[in-house]
Amino acid sequence: MTELTTQYRDFLQKWMSRLRKESHKMPGIKGLFKRAELQIFVVYMGAHLPIFLLSDARYWDDWSLSGASKEMLVSVFTQAGFPLLGYYHYAVQLIGWWFYAFSTFALGYLIIHVFYLILKSFNFSKSDATALSFLVAALPVNYARIAAINNPGLFFLLIFVFALYILVTSVTNKNIYTEYLSYALFIFSFQFNALIPFFLLVFFIAAFLFYKKSDPLTDPIQNKNHWNKIKYIIKRAAAIMLLPFLYAAIQHFLFKKSGMFSAQYNIIDINFGAVISEIKVIALYLFPYDGIYIGKPVAFTIFLAALLVVYLIRSNPAASGTKAECNGKRLISIGVVLLVLGASAYVLVGKEPSYEPWMATRFQVLLPFGAAFSTLGLLKIIWAVFPAKDPDIRHRMKVASFAGLIAVFIVNWWFVYATFYVDHLRQEAFADTIRNTPSLQSRNYVILDRSGLNAFDTMPGLGEYAGLHEAATGKRDALILDYDSMTAYGGWSGFVGNFKRFLGAWSKVEDAPFDVPGCLYIINRRPDVQSKWSYAASAFIVKIADPEHYTARHLLSFDGPYCQSPRQM
Repeated sequence: MTELTTQYRDFLQKWMSRLRKESHKMPGIKGLFKRAELQIFVVYMGAHLPIFLLSDARYWDDWSLSGASKEMLVSVFTQAGFPLLGYYHYAVQLIGWWFYAFSTFALGYLIIHVFYLILKSFNFSKSDATALSFLVAALPVNYARIAAINNPGLFFLLIFVFALYILVTSVTNKNIYTEYLSYALFIFSFQFNALIPFFLLVFFIAAFLFYKKSDPLTDPIQNKNHWNKIKYIIKRAAAIMLLPFLYAAIQHFLFKKSGMFSAQYNIIDINFGAVISEIKVIALYLFPYDGIYIGKPVAFTIFLAALLVVYLIRSNPAASGTKAECNGKRLISIGVVLLVLGASAYVLVGKEPSYEPWMATRFQVLLPFGAAFSTLGLLKIIWAVFPAKDPDIRHRMKVASFAGLIAVFIVNWWFVYATFYVDHLRQEAFADTIRNTPSLQSRNYVILDRSGLNAFDTMPGLGEYAGLHEAATGKRDALILDYDSMTAYGGWSGFVGNFKRFLGAWSKVEDAPFDVPGCLYIINRRPDVQSKWSYAASAFIVKIADPEHYTARHLLSFDGPYCQSPRQM
């Protein structure tokens, strides 16, 4: 017994000794938080975690997706030239609507993570790669990522950046098989059409890599002149240059647009105004202060508070101002190129990229990359002229100012999600009001929304209102419009004339009477709802603490009916 005890004690001592050695090799908690990947995730999570509060929310064309049959989804996306998306949306809804929020959150982070790996493969310093990833995660761009209809765009963007990472590593390691794999992934990602103009960047990167990695000892171009070298590089990159044309041929012959998307939908139209728009976008995105959604006093207060805190706790020597200034100019140049390529897809079809209107930014997932480079470059130039002569103080100011800017952007995103939450409350109130108003069970009426509680004051689409009505009544026979939308087109006839090709199953109004209805209702915000923010806060508390006593319809009131003819019940 004593011998067994001694053997057990010796075994335990050896095991504990080995465990102590291994623990010395493992990074502690402090070391763990020094990892750039974890820091990037924390910043990303801080900005976008509220998306899970909107797991059941639906915006814009989300209402057309909601509850749609497999046949209808496949038919509509086949008309748009992307039948695979119809199956994708159907599969996601089988899982549950919550998966859109989870997928958007996860895809967004994975894109930034791969972006960080690409920067590291190009020998960016750890601090610059991390700072650029922070900015991509938090910049006030592409608010419309919240909508489920835009979720596949992030999926294709992830495939695109992953293909770029594979291309860079395969050319670096001279692995021709993984290089061809990246070509296949690029073609698949082009289903997100905005990536096609952006693909010009890939060609430039590939040409640079082919030039850089050519072996001076064995490469046949060693003794040739400069022009022959350029021709060799172009020949080497010919397959890459042909990829968009190959995809265009595949789409034209196999996935041609038809139906509601066949004519006058995202038609390329270059004009002088579009060029001016492009220049304005580049100027705004150099430093996106005008894009901050929160008020300037709040933004300034957050910025100063974060600056003071970080200034007091951080310390490290800094590089020379001249070197930082040159590096800043290089980053701005890269950012401008990326912004031009990222914005071109929208400008080509006559759309103006901008910050706040969320519907106008629904496909602008490419702009954060250029904006990140430009913003960091401008910050580096500003840091280079800081009056502090002490390197330690200069570094503290740099870290504090950057941390303050990121803090402002994170708070901005919380306000963005809060605004969408208010819109979600309006939708609940709208459906709840229709459900509990007997006079609104008739099909012979139109409701005009003047509540002013829409997300970012944008105009909801016809499909959104029809989806709300269907959720409340199970019918598809109502015509509900945004007041400003209808009046902008000169009344009911002008509105119907402009959107008649979209009226039907996709907009969920196929059973509605398209002649002028007999009665009209106008929906307004209740007089006692003075602040949509205070209502949102109180509603959030009630919904969590006592959901059975939450009544959404108290948010709205109706005026009417205003009837031109006897009502038909």
